[in-house]
Amino acid sequence: MVLPKFEVSESSANPYQASQALSASRVAMNLQDIPQTVSVVTHELIDQTGASRMLDAAKYVTPIVESTLPYGGDRYMIRGFQVSEEFIDGTNLSGADGYSASLAPYNIERIEIIKGPNAILVPGGSPGGVMNPITKSPLAVDATTLNLGVSEYLGDDTWFDINRVLTSDGRMAVRFVGAIWKTDYYINGQFRDGYEAAPSFSYQFSPTEKLTLKADLMQDRETNLAGLPVDPSIGSTGYAQIARGLPRDFMFGKDVDSRHRTTIRGSGELLSTFGEHVTSRLYVMGDEVRRRDVGGTGAGLTNAGGGSVNPFTGQYQPGISWNTAAYNANPGVALVGTPVPVTDPSVWVYTRNNGLVDLHYTEAHLKNDYVIEFDNPWFKSTTLAGYAANTSKVHYRSYPAASRPAVPASNLAGISFPAYVFPPILPGLTSAALGTDKTARQDDFQMFAQETVSVLDEHLLVNGGVSRFFGEVYRTDNTGTAILAALPTSPAYNLTSDATSVGVVLKPIKPISLFFSRNTTGGTLPGTLSAGITDPSTKLAVGDQNEYGIKTALLDGRLTAAFSYFDIKQKNYAITDSLFYTLQSQGLFAEAALHSLPLYVNLESKGWEFETTYSFSKNFTILGNYTNYRERVPVTNIRLRAVPDHAGGVFADYEFTNGILQGFGINVGVDYKSDVAGTNASGYTTTRPLPNGQAFVPVQPTFLVAGRTLANVGLTYKYDRHWSVRLTVDNALNKSYIMAAGSGTSLVVGTPRSWQSELTYKF
Repeated sequence: MVLPKFEVSESSANPYQASQALSASRVAMNLQDIPQTVSVVTHELIDQTGASRMLDAAKYVTPIVESTLPYGGDRYMIRGFQVSEEFIDGTNLSGADGYSASLAPYNIERIEIIKGPNAILVPGGSPGGVMNPITKSPLAVDATTLNLGVSEYLGDDTWFDINRVLTSDGRMAVRFVGAIWKTDYYINGQFRDGYEAAPSFSYQFSPTEKLTLKADLMQDRETNLAGLPVDPSIGSTGYAQIARGLPRDFMFGKDVDSRHRTTIRGSGELLSTFGEHVTSRLYVMGDEVRRRDVGGTGAGLTNAGGGSVNPFTGQYQPGISWNTAAYNANPGVALVGTPVPVTDPSVWVYTRNNGLVDLHYTEAHLKNDYVIEFDNPWFKSTTLAGYAANTSKVHYRSYPAASRPAVPASNLAGISFPAYVFPPILPGLTSAALGTDKTARQDDFQMFAQETVSVLDEHLLVNGGVSRFFGEVYRTDNTGTAILAALPTSPAYNLTSDATSVGVVLKPIKPISLFFSRNTTGGTLPGTLSAGITDPSTKLAVGDQNEYGIKTALLDGRLTAAFSYFDIKQKNYAITDSLFYTLQSQGLFAEAALHSLPLYVNLESKGWEFETTYSFSKNFTILGNYTNYRERVPVTNIRLRAVPDHAGGVFADYEFTNGILQGFGINVGVDYKSDVAGTNASGYTTTRPLPNGQAFVPVQPTFLVAGRTLANVGLTYKYDRHWSVRLTVDNALNKSYIMAAGSGTSLVVGTPRSWQSELTYKF
């Protein structure tokens, strides 16, 4: 009698490699046997890289890149698709709207990254994939880790991880992870402060039953950084820079302009074995999430001249104002470009608004999985069946924006930060002008089954699965507050959809796996924030992925590699036309109205990826990855915002075990991303044909963000198996770069060369 395979149990050639994953099928499977790309980031790599975000460590293992929100939440790109959802232990938190926090790494045991859609784990999730962090659980041995971290820009922190076996027979254990962090970033006034407390308890009732209880309390207050305005002299073919005259570390907000996030989470997992063939997992989780955003850190730019989209090229043209709106409205009007030169930066004026958004989620989750296994000389069969149910209730309040005093470029030092003040209620204002106050709810239920059969002494594995998903999103109130009037209720969104997966793994020899899979998603509900606002006929996203490739684990697991080719097709993928905001910020409201929100497109992302790890010896390990793919808006063939065509990373670690340098180590990490479009663009420059019968011209992104290659260098020293010291120099080459385009009008600058250090004691 053995416990079910719902927990990873493995030994690897080095601490940065993993051979098993849970995320693809809810049960622990060898990566070689999964007909889909799944990458694993171990907690040793998280610690060694000094990662303050999941992305910081994951970028060395698999192609995954920064998206549009570097601070204030974990938002990233996988295979060309943005992911904002927050996953914890295979469970989606904060509702379907995906309002994730910047997850601290202290209570993460490992991160499993599943590439592409998956019918079992995320039947309606992101088509590109998702990061699934697995939290820490009690261990079978006593262990304690104490850590003190100090850095220049990435924060000071103190954390501990204590595990104790409570009974002599080892059946009962408890673990407690605690952390406090205080960060003063490179940007003047940007900060992140918070703490986390995560106790867990496990009890082995019998050889066939184990109960694990976990809790997690996290408080975090951080700047929701919008970035700095784009220089108005940059056009569609130029690489964006911040507005001239602004210091790179300047911010139009202050510490009062922050995002306050509180998460309280509790879960219970019961693993059981019934007889010789059947095992089960019963999992429950409840969580409460509160997110309060106040103030504003961005700014608009006025008195800077003009610019607009050239209707003949589709490119944004600084200094020229085209009368496109008048041309569209009146056939007798000729297209004319009027010079409106970009002015000198000394006369520019920065305008600012602040506001308040309050979100409160209360959620419950239930999963019940069963596995039936048969193993005989002819074949091995593993059948997974189960169900999952979730309910998520959100109370959402958005308060009207209030202006702050404008900031002349000639007097940046005169900037002031008055707190947000509720605007007065005036006669004639509609409820929409007063803001939003509503309570909405999502209920969903999923049934799934998956079969894996291996024959020919496990040289051939065939996998197939199906998932049926039922969901409903609806308003639960029709009330308002003294300040905000409620919006009218609307019919509920209902969705019933199917998702499927089919895969084959062929092993000519045991260490080499050739694989093919096809995964489909059957639809995604629009999220609770849409209830009562968006038209119930909103198009729901559906899609699929075909993927094939080769995986290998050679030299007793010291060398692993995976090459995959993927083709993802997604219908009704919603993107924001960023030009809408650009034109509105310039007061060109008629032109902005031509760019509707949201925009639904049918996307295709296809290309290839390569990932590898190699342990030359017990001292020297190298990780690497690279991807090359293409994703464009259909018909117009326009690039999407924040999506690079190429990306990759390398991490090499060497530890001296003999001689005068015994105990010392060095590591180098390099990550690369090619240039990206800074904005999304859609449609054509005109709504009627251009003069002289010319064809319609698609609108181009308004600017580009240059690619970059960053290098981090780390030095370590281990003494007496208990003490260790780590010093990391981030951006060691002091590269000046733009981290992300926070919006169609703003840029978030990258941090210059800086250092961070840690002192760790283990016993």
